[in-house]
Amino acid sequence: DLSFVEAVSTAVAHELADTNRSLGIEEVDRLEFLLFDHLLDLGAPDGHQAGQVGELCGKGLGGALAQGAAEPTEREPDSSKSMLDFLRAGGPVGYVIIALSFLGAGLVIESFIRVKDDKLIPPPLVQQSEELIGKGRFSEILNVCRAGDSMLHRILAFAFSQGQLGVDAVREAMQESGTREVTRLQQRVGYIGFIASVAPMLGLLGTVTGMIRSFNVLGMAKGAARPDELAVGISEAMVTTCMGLVVAVPLMFFHNYFRDRVTRIGHDASGQCERLVRTMSAALDARSAARTSPPPQRTEG
Repeated sequence: DLSFVEAVSTAVAHELADTNRSLGIEEVDRLEFLLFDHLLDLGAPDGHQAGQVGELCGKGLGGALAQGAAEPTEREPDSSKSMLDFLRAGGPVGYVIIALSFLGAGLVIESFIRVKDDKLIPPPLVQQSEELIGKGRFSEILNVCRAGDSMLHRILAFAFSQGQLGVDAVREAMQESGTREVTRLQQRVGYIGFIASVAPMLGLLGTVTGMIRSFNVLGMAKGAARPDELAVGISEAMVTTCMGLVVAVPLMFFHNYFRDRVTRIGHDASGQCERLVRTMSAALDARSAARTSPPPQRTEG
């Protein structure tokens, strides 16, 4: 039956196409010859039928192979991936790293706004304090410092509130309050360093979970595991590692930058406070000398 011959040759060609085998011209010719020879042995047709069998074998193999070769091109998926697909590949651990990246970015922006010399040590406050101390108007200094909310405002307000105890008490109060304010700034900056340290650890965690997922696929597969199933876990492992490093590297830079800035601002504030204390001591000494000095005597002419 010639229809049976055509069906057999077409089925063989489709089988080759489904297995994604790529055959050269010589291999196709040899396959046609083997199929033709096998079918002749089964049916033993005459010469005219033998020619028809050969023609159907070549037609079935050639047409089906051409169709099979065209199918992978039509089914070829788009290999390009968007950034959203890249982020989704990180899995749950990747989402945590993304959340930490937004938190770290917010802390960096806040530090750029708050950790500034003119915000923490306002020059007008320093100038006004020196003028009032030189005039001996200590009560007004306390009122001015309590009206502001900068770091230097809080330091001077706490220090001059101890003014009745003497200059040494004011100096100690400045040191205590200054240490407390600098520590508060360092803690805010330390959050950036904390995120920079945690992000790579989360990336490593994602690497481990991704590899576990890939090995689970290998363990549950009956025979050879499909590459696309293995790629899911491997992709999660690589993506989370990349995300953790991308978040950590810039945050480490900003953490060191703001830490050094806080240290410098702390030294500047300490110098300003020490100068105000010396001015206060000189003003008190001058006032004490003016009170203890005898009044000038009048001479009779």
